[in-house]
Amino acid sequence: MPPSAVRWACGPASVGGGGGAWATGSAWAQGTDRAAGTVLAQFEEARALAVDPRERLYVADAGRSVVGIFEADGTRRAVLGGAGTRPGTFDTPSAIDPTNGQVLLVADTYNGRVQRLSTEGQYLESLPVGQTGRRAAGEWTFQDGQGGASVQGDGRPIGVARDDEGAVFVLDSRNRQVWKWSDVGQARAVVSGRGGRLQDPVALALGPDRRLYVADAGREAVLIYDAVGTFRRRVPGLAPAAVQALAVHRGRLWVVCPRRVLVWDRAVGVVAEHTVDLGEPLVDVAVYQDRAYLLTETRLLRRPAW
Repeated sequence: MPPSAVRWACGPASVGGGGGAWATGSAWAQGTDRAAGTVLAQFEEARALAVDPRERLYVADAGRSVVGIFEADGTRRAVLGGAGTRPGTFDTPSAIDPTNGQVLLVADTYNGRVQRLSTEGQYLESLPVGQTGRRAAGEWTFQDGQGGASVQGDGRPIGVARDDEGAVFVLDSRNRQVWKWSDVGQARAVVSGRGGRLQDPVALALGPDRRLYVADAGREAVLIYDAVGTFRRRVPGLAPAAVQALAVHRGRLWVVCPRRVLVWDRAVGVVAEHTVDLGEPLVDVAVYQDRAYLLTETRLLRRPAW
């Protein structure tokens, strides 16, 4: 049976799954295990991982409401944020996009906004997600926190991605929408829950040709839209009821599940299934050249890529 005809799920690993199992053994106490990789950092409740063009790593730690920035060897470069509502602080950050390595976008989930910061930690501006009490989602807003209320919306941003043209896409789980802000600050909902289009969106990724991938737990599917929000199709052969994250690497979609990673190619379907056993669920994955970075809620690990 060809791979495209198989229905792949995020449940328990199948016998003989491609890529083999990664198991954490007794060597983890020393920080390294031959199967699992090298432990680079530890967290309270990590939610998201990203890597920039210089191989700097960014981890959203919702438990501490911070974003940690690390070198490839695990050296901590900076810790941004801290719990709060003022600009530059977070409430349960759930997604990050380091863009070109100069500007960082943070989905500040329970503050209902996306914040733009420099990678040195300087607050630049905020974007309210959803209704603000005065209007729908609006333009990027500079707010120094010294006068008036902080920039906040009623949305719950859990995914953020910027394209090469400067447009920012945000997945709002509360309103079941994907918002798009153009490079000049114009905002609109490009994908919504109307008509059952999105039921319980949990993850967002931006692929080649500005394709949007949205994992919808309610529909048990990964859905594909174009940059203006037109529905194209479901990713065939996937039944991902427990997707943790989506990522795109070298034009292929990576579907991160608690115990495995599926790699999907537009031309041939699922091309790889990698079973992962780290003693706790996988949260996110990032790949840089020949290295893979694995994130659980409490650990960041590095190992050779698949």
